[in-house]
Amino acid sequence: MRRIKLGWVVAILAVSLTSYGEEYISTASLFEMGISVRAIGMGGTFIAIADDEAATFYNPAGLASLESPRFSSFYARPFSSYSYSALGAAGHNWGSSLLLLDSDTLLERDLYGNPIGAFRYTSTGLLLGLGAQLAGGYSAGMQLKAYGVAFPVGGYGFALSPCLLYEQEPFSAGLIRRNLLDTQIHYADGHSEPWAGDLAVGLAWRTDNGLCAIDFTENLITRGDISCLRLGLESTRFHPIVLRAGTNRDWSSVGLSLHVKELRIDLAYLVHHALPASYLVSLTWHGSSLIPDSLMNRLRRLSGALFGKT
Repeated sequence: MRRIKLGWVVAILAVSLTSYGEEYISTASLFEMGISVRAIGMGGTFIAIADDEAATFYNPAGLASLESPRFSSFYARPFSSYSYSALGAAGHNWGSSLLLLDSDTLLERDLYGNPIGAFRYTSTGLLLGLGAQLAGGYSAGMQLKAYGVAFPVGGYGFALSPCLLYEQEPFSAGLIRRNLLDTQIHYADGHSEPWAGDLAVGLAWRTDNGLCAIDFTENLITRGDISCLRLGLESTRFHPIVLRAGTNRDWSSVGLSLHVKELRIDLAYLVHHALPASYLVSLTWHGSSLIPDSLMNRLRRLSGALFGKT
């Protein structure tokens, strides 16, 4: 019976998550939805950009270039059917994000589609990222994912993803080997599922008034699959208002940011090829005095111990 419940969760999320332009690949799908309205406004591109707190999610190697601590929040309720939220904090060399995906009450059905009850689906995720600068414009990073399911059946899993970032103005390139090492996702009813792993690559080109970016996975080269391409543009010509646009196989987007001193407000509007349009909003606050120096020094020493550099 629990397998039937989980199967219906998969079917529901497979449709819902496409509003964020990500193909459903596992029950750990909250790690595929994105946490940055800025990145979503650029079609989901961010692997080679990775210059703010969202680097924790897309490419932690970019955390090495952050100069001041940042706090971010994200909340969305697509189609009034489920809630997705994230809270994040990041600073020089480190970052963390807490994710929550919670559905409304869902109908439970048998193998023939007949209603036989109701249940909820709730899962959480924790992201920890570390990054350090290397020589020659390179940075390296590591991302830890911790995944937990509360309903309809308990489960947990862990995964590690190494990453790199190369920056040589005006060009940058990034890659992340997602879920290179993992424990599989184990459920209370005894079954387990693997994490989906692949190599994702990003390229970005910066100009005086913005940037353009492209992200793709290894399938572009190994299979000639152009559906994995994402394209994004960002313009700072009208700063403190920043404009964005992007596209991928599932949706196209436009977005903007408004900078007000240490506060950044991000908005994005998504036009899906088959589903209703979605609006997304997030807030980010950054400043040099948000985190005590003693904690900052400990985080720097930790990243230095992992990557051999302080």
